[in-house]
This record gives sequence, C-alpha cells and structure tokens, in this order.
Amino acid sequence: MEAINERVAQLVKALGHTPTSFGKKIGKAQSSVAVIVDGRSKPGFEFLELVCTYFPEVSRDWLMVGEGEMFRQAITQTNKASDGGSFGAEVLGRVQAGFEEMRRVFEGQLSAKDQQIASLQRMLEATLGKSNDVTPDRSSLRTHPATERLMACELVG
Repeated sequence: MEAINERVAQLVKALGHTPTSFGKKIGKAQSSVAVIVDGRSKPGFEFLELVCTYFPEVSRDWLMVGEGEMFRQAITQTNKASDGGSFGAEVLGRVQAGFEEMRRVFEGQLSAKDQQIASLQRMLEATLGKSNDVTPDRSSLRTHPATERLMACELVG
C-alpha cells in the first residue's frame, strides 16, 4: 500500500496542478503542499478535508486510506452531460424551468383570486346598491379612487 504522501502527489499531478497552484486552490501555502508531496511531512486532517471540499470528485477512501479509485465514479459520470454540455449548464436549465413553472402556477392562482374578488365586489354592490357612502354600524363602504374597489372605512366623530 502506498503512503498518503504518495497519494497526495498523485492527486496533484492527476488534477493538473503544481504544488503552488494546488495550494492556492485549497488555501494553503505552496511550502505546505511541497513538504507533503516530497514526503517530509504527513498531511493533517484539516488538509485532507480541504482537498475533499475543493475537489469533491476525489474519493475520501482513496485519499485517506488508499482504498478504491482516486475519483468517485458517480460524480465523474454525473458531471458529463449526455449531450457533451457542462453539468452546471444542465442544472441551471432545470432550475430555470422549475422557476418558470412556479411563475405560471402563481400567475394562475393570482388570476383566480382576482376573479373571486371581482365576484365578491359585484355581490356587495348588488346587496348594498351602487352607493359610495353606505353607513351601517358606524362604518362605511367606499370605492377606492385608484383601484375602484370597495373598502371599509370607519366614520370619525
């Protein structure tokens, strides 16, 4: 079984990085990566967690104990869209389609509520008459000047 330092060195190379660029990617100094790759120091848990965070396609089992493949198969297959496009573009398209569907449903619900409100206004007008100033029990129904909808107003004095 290979040492963890050798696995880190293989990973840096497989990802197309140098110790400097790899260190920048995970937020570590080039010297920290270099001493690990050269075998002069073993990586700590924090270093390994950073690698797995910034490179989620890397198998934790392989990195930490040397079992399995370097890259997780499910991730590498999922990242390749069937038509050759990028995974991010595919996800973005799905999210946008979901938002469009939600917008259509919301607009339909708003339209139905507007129809209910108009129906209730007609019923009120038919019941109370078309008067803009009816005063049952110290309240008054008036037509709002901007919306032309009935509203209840409390009488003062």
